[in-house]
Amino acid sequence: MAVFLAWFVILGMVYSPFLLSVAMIGYGVLAFFSLEGGRPVLNPDLTKHFRFYLSDKAYWVISLIFFLVLFSGILTESGNFAYWGERIRLKIAFLLFPFAFASLPPITDKAFKGVMYFFVGVMFFTCLGIGIHYIIHFEEINHLIHQGQPMPTPRNHIRFSLLLAYSIFTAFYLFKKKFTLKYEWERPLMLGITGFLFLFLHLLSVRSGLVAFYMTAVVLILRRAWVSKKYFQGLALVALMAAIPVIAYRAIPSFKAKVDYSLYDRWIRQHDLSQNDYSDGGRVVSIKMGLEIGNDYPLLGVGAGNLRQEVINRYAQKFQEDMEPKMPHNQLVSIYAGTGFVGLGLFLFAFFFPLFYKKAYRHTLFLSFHIIVFLSFMVENTIENSIGIAFYLFFLLLSLNYQTKDRIMEE
Repeated sequence: MAVFLAWFVILGMVYSPFLLSVAMIGYGVLAFFSLEGGRPVLNPDLTKHFRFYLSDKAYWVISLIFFLVLFSGILTESGNFAYWGERIRLKIAFLLFPFAFASLPPITDKAFKGVMYFFVGVMFFTCLGIGIHYIIHFEEINHLIHQGQPMPTPRNHIRFSLLLAYSIFTAFYLFKKKFTLKYEWERPLMLGITGFLFLFLHLLSVRSGLVAFYMTAVVLILRRAWVSKKYFQGLALVALMAAIPVIAYRAIPSFKAKVDYSLYDRWIRQHDLSQNDYSDGGRVVSIKMGLEIGNDYPLLGVGAGNLRQEVINRYAQKFQEDMEPKMPHNQLVSIYAGTGFVGLGLFLFAFFFPLFYKKAYRHTLFLSFHIIVFLSFMVENTIENSIGIAFYLFFLLLSLNYQTKDRIMEE
C-alpha cells in the first residue's frame, strides 16, 4: 500500500495538487489506522510507532521545522493570524509525515528502487510530451523564453526543473545499481534515459534546475576523485562539465534564448533602468528586503506570521506603488527574516542532521538530493508551498525509511 501511495505522490507532484494531497493524507491514515474486521480502527501499534519515531533522531529532528513556525506565533500581531495559520497548515506536514514514515516497515531494496524507477519513467514521458509540444510551437515558445517566460510545464516550472535535475541522478543511480524490472535491455535503456533527461534539462532552460544539477554533479565528481585519489580524472570531468553549457548555448535554441535574456536582464539592473519589469531584478530586491527585515530583528525575527505584512509595508514605504511586493526569493533569508538567527540555526540543524546522522551522506543519491534542495533554497522559497514540501519530505522520508536497517545496525 505504501508503494502504491508513492506512485500517486510522484504523479501528484508532476500533475495534480489534488492527487498529491490525497496520497500524502493516505500515508497519515496508514500510520494512525488499521483494518479490523473490515472496519478502520485506531492502530494498536500507535504507541510503539511513536516510541520508534522518538528513538530515531533522523525522523523527529525534521519536525523541528514545524515547531519553529508554531512557537514563532507568539510574536504574531493581531491581523496577521490568518497568514500564520496558513504557515502552520503547510508546515504541519513536517510533524505528521516523519511520524507516518517512521511507522511504516522499512521499504525493501527492490521496492525502493522500483519507486525511483517509476519516478524516472514519469519524468521521461512527461519531458517527451513537453518536447513534442515545444517542437510543434517552436517559434512561439522561443519568443516567450526571449521575454523571460518559461517553457510550458504541467505545474510550476521551477519545481519541475528541480524534479528533473533529481531524476537525472536517480536514473544514473538505477543504471549503476543494475536495477531492472525484468529485462536486461532495461539497463542500457536507463542509461539512454539519463542522457535524454540531461539534454532536456538544457532544453527546458530553467536556471534553478540547471544550477542545482551542475553544482551537485561537481560536488559528486570531486568527492569521488578525493575518495578514489584520482584527482586528475576528477578535474578533467569538472572541465568537461564546464564546457557543456558553452556547447548547449550554440546548439540548443531555448538555452541560448534563456542565456541571452539573463544577460539582458543583468544589463538592465546594472544600468538601473528597471527593478520591476524583469524577473531577476525583482528577486534581488526581495532578497535585500528580507535581509533588511532580518537585520532589524536579528535574534527571533519579525515573526513568521508577521513577515508578509512587514514585506508589504516596507515595499510601500520604499517604492510606493512602483513595485509589487514579493516575499524574499530565498528560503534561508525568509527564515532569517521571520525567525531570526535562532530560527535559521535550528532550521539548518534540522535540514543537515539527517544527512550526517550515521554518515547517511555515504548514500550518493541521498547526498545529491540534499545538495539539490539546499541550492534551491538560494533562489526560491522551496518549502513554502505544497509541491515544494512534498518534493522535500517525500524523497527525504522515503530514503530515511529505506536506510532504517543501516541506522539500526550502527546503534
